[in-house]
Amino acid sequence: MSYGHLSTREASFPAAVSPGTVVYKDDCMYNFDTAENNSVGLDVCLSCYKAYSRSHVDYTKQHTRDSNHDLFLNIIKRLKPLQERERSVTGNGSVNDDGNERQAKIAKLEIKEFKEEELYDIFYSIYSSTENLSVPLNETPAKFQSLANSIISANSSNRQEEIKAWEQEILPCEHSIEVEQFPNDALDISKCSQCSLVENLWICLHCGALGCGRQQFGSTIPGNSHALKHFEDVGHPVAVKLGSLSATEKDNYDAYCYKCNDEVKVPNLVSNLQKYGIDLDSTVKTEKNLTEINLDQNMNWEFQLDGKNGEKLKPIFGSNFTGLTNLGNSCYLNSVVQALFHLQPYLLYFKNQKFPSYEKVPNPSKDLLSQLLKVHDGLVSGRYSKPGNSKGEDYQLGIKPMAFKSLVGEDHEEFKTNRQQDAFEFLTYLLDKIDKQFGFEVNESFKFLMTNKLLCGECFSGKASDELVDNLSVNVEDEVVSTDEEGNKVFKKVNMLDCIRNYCADEVIEGYRCEVCDKPTEAVKSCGFKSFPEVLILNAKRIKLENWVPVKIDVPIDIPYELDLNGFKVELDDTFKVDKSEPAKFTANEEILNNLLQMGFPEPRCIKALYTTGNSNLDDAMNWIFAHMEDEDIDVPLEIDSAPTTAVVVSDESVNNLTAMGFSAKLANKALVVNNNDANAAVEWLFNNPDDDGEIVETTTPVDLNQQRQRLAAKLEEDAETGQSGSYKIKAVVCHKGTSPHTGHYVVYIRQTVGDAEKWVLYNDEKVVECDDSSVEGIETNGYIYVFERI
Repeated sequence: MSYGHLSTREASFPAAVSPGTVVYKDDCMYNFDTAENNSVGLDVCLSCYKAYSRSHVDYTKQHTRDSNHDLFLNIIKRLKPLQERERSVTGNGSVNDDGNERQAKIAKLEIKEFKEEELYDIFYSIYSSTENLSVPLNETPAKFQSLANSIISANSSNRQEEIKAWEQEILPCEHSIEVEQFPNDALDISKCSQCSLVENLWICLHCGALGCGRQQFGSTIPGNSHALKHFEDVGHPVAVKLGSLSATEKDNYDAYCYKCNDEVKVPNLVSNLQKYGIDLDSTVKTEKNLTEINLDQNMNWEFQLDGKNGEKLKPIFGSNFTGLTNLGNSCYLNSVVQALFHLQPYLLYFKNQKFPSYEKVPNPSKDLLSQLLKVHDGLVSGRYSKPGNSKGEDYQLGIKPMAFKSLVGEDHEEFKTNRQQDAFEFLTYLLDKIDKQFGFEVNESFKFLMTNKLLCGECFSGKASDELVDNLSVNVEDEVVSTDEEGNKVFKKVNMLDCIRNYCADEVIEGYRCEVCDKPTEAVKSCGFKSFPEVLILNAKRIKLENWVPVKIDVPIDIPYELDLNGFKVELDDTFKVDKSEPAKFTANEEILNNLLQMGFPEPRCIKALYTTGNSNLDDAMNWIFAHMEDEDIDVPLEIDSAPTTAVVVSDESVNNLTAMGFSAKLANKALVVNNNDANAAVEWLFNNPDDDGEIVETTTPVDLNQQRQRLAAKLEEDAETGQSGSYKIKAVVCHKGTSPHTGHYVVYIRQTVGDAEKWVLYNDEKVVECDDSSVEGIETNGYIYVFERI
C-alpha cells in the first residue's frame, strides 16, 4: 500500500470525526486486546470508529468481511524503560555521586496528571486489512492524518462513560450563596489552628480559621476533624479545602457546608478567598479532592497482600488467574464477576456460545451476550495475566470491563454511576438481568426450592408453599463480648451453620386465624430446603441500622470449608396442605386499555402493546402499536401468561430528531431500537448503515419467566425426591472491608488448584496472589457473600 493508493481513497473519508460520534479505541470489540498489551496493537476503523485486533483472532479482517470497511488507524503502545518512566514522573532531579536522586526541597508539591506519552512510546499508522500492509501516519495524505488526529484526540467510549458515571451536580446552598465574612487579624494558613497538621486543611470562609478535615476511611491522609469542630463551636458552616484550589481548574475544588452536611459550590469564591489574602489565580493544587481520594482508595487498596507473619504473598499469573482493573469504585463488580466465572456452570455455558453475527449485533458493546463472552475469554484465556506493567512486576494488566459495566448498569439508577455499591445487591441484580435475557439456562444451577410452613396451634393443621429462589440471606448474631484498646466492639465468633439454623427455626405468629378451625390462635412458621442447588449463594447480613444509619458489623464467622444442610430438608406429613396455585395471568392495565380501545384499536392489539411495553404507560403502548401496524400477527391474541417484559420503545421526538438529519422515519426508528434509545449511538449506526432497509429482525424472543419458573419448579420437585445431597464445600468468599457496603473495598477469595494443591487465591482487582489457609483471617470478619459447590 502506497501514498498514491491512499490518495485515491481520500474522498471517501471525512477530515474529522463528526461531533457526538462515539469512538471505540480502548480495546477490541470482541476481546480485551489493547494498543499496549499485544505486539500488533489495536486497529480503529476509519469508517465506523470501532476497534479490532489481530493478535489472537483476526477480528480486523472479520470486520472487513462483514462491513467492507478496510482502512484502520493502527495504534501500538510500548511501555518505556523504567528509568525513563521515572524521569517522566519525578522530573529531571539532580543525582548524587552514589546514584540516588536528590529530592528538591520545596514546601509543597503540585499534583500533576501524566500524559500517556510520558509512559509509552506510541506508534500510529494506517493499516489496510485487504492488503495486510501499514503506512506510517506521517507518510499518509493530509486528510488521513487529519482524521487520525481527530480520532486520537477524541474522548474514547470508555472515557465518555467514565465522565457520565462521575458526573454529579453540586449546587450552591443558601449558606454558600451569601457568605457572611468577618475579619481575622491572626490568620495563619500554614497549619491547623487546633493541632499541628499541615495537610488536609480547610479554611472557614466566614472567619478564615483553619482546621484539619476528617480522617477519610481507608486513606492514609490524617485528620482530626477540627474544621468540623470549628463549625460546632461557632456555627460557621462553609469551608473550602485549601489543597484542592487550582488556578487552572477553578471550578474543581472541594467546598463543604457542615449545616447542610453536603458538598456545595460557592458562587463568590474568588472574592471570599481574597478577604483572607488568597488569590485563586495564583494557587497550585497540592492535594487530591474528595472524589479523587475516594477513587484512589478503591483503585489502589492493599487488602491484606501480606501473610500472617508479614511475608509478601506470591503473585500468580496465567489461565484462570486474570485480574479485573478497578474502574473507580468498581471492586464490587469485579469481585462478583470473578466469583461467577470461576464456577463450572458459567465456564461451560459461555465456552459453548458464539458471538452474534455482525448483521444482528453491529455494536457488541450494546449486547449482553457479547459482553459476557468477552469477559469469559478475558478471564479464562490467560492472555492478559502476565507479570509486569507500569505498576511493577507484581501486577498484571488484567482486563478493563468498562463496556460490560456500562451496559449492565445503564438501566439502574445506582449501578450506572461510579459510586461504590453493595456487592450482594449487584449480584442479585446481575443474575436477574441474565435471567430476563437468556432464561434460566445460565443460572439454573443456583435455583432451588424453599418450603415455607405454617402450623395452626389450635387444630395442628398446616399449609405449605414452595418458593423458587437463587440465594439465601441469613442474619448474623452480633453479641458484643468486649472492646479493644481503640474502643472498637469485639464480637463473639459465630458459626455459619448456626446462622442457617436460626433462619429456618420456628417463629411464633400471634393473632393467626386458621382456615380449617376458624379460631384465633397462635401459629408456628418455619422454612427449609425442598431441593438443594448445585451452587449455593449465601449472604451474611452484616449490615445493621445504628441510629437509622446502615453500618457493617465485623462479627467473626468461622470459615465454612464444608457445610452439611441435609438436616434442614423439609419433610411434610399428611397434615399439611401444599399450595400449588398457578402464577397469576397477565392482566392489562384497565384504564390504559380503555383509552386505547376508545381510540379504535382492536383489543388483542392493545393487550399485546401493554404486555410488551410494561403495562404502565399510554404513550409507550400507543407508539408500539404504530410501530407494529404492519405485523402480520398484531391482532393474534396474546397467549403468554406471564409478567410483562420490557421492550425498547422509541418516542416520536427521538425519531423526529433523526429524520431532521435526512433519514427516513423507518430507518431512524430501527437505529434507535438496535441501539437501545442511545441517540449518539443511533446517529453513528445511521452513518454506518445508510443502505439498510429499516426492517427490524428480532434476534431473540421475549423470555416467559413464569413459564420457566413452573417448568423448573416441577423439575426441582422431581430431583428432590431422588435423595439429593445437601453437602457443600466452599468455593468463593466475597469480602468487604469498611464501615458500610457503600464505602470501603471488596475483594474475593476463590478456592483453586495451584500446582498440585487446592489453595485460596485472592483477587484484589488486577492484583492476584495465592494464599495459604493461615493468610486468610480477613475472611472471618469480612466475609459477605459465600459461594458453595455441592459435593
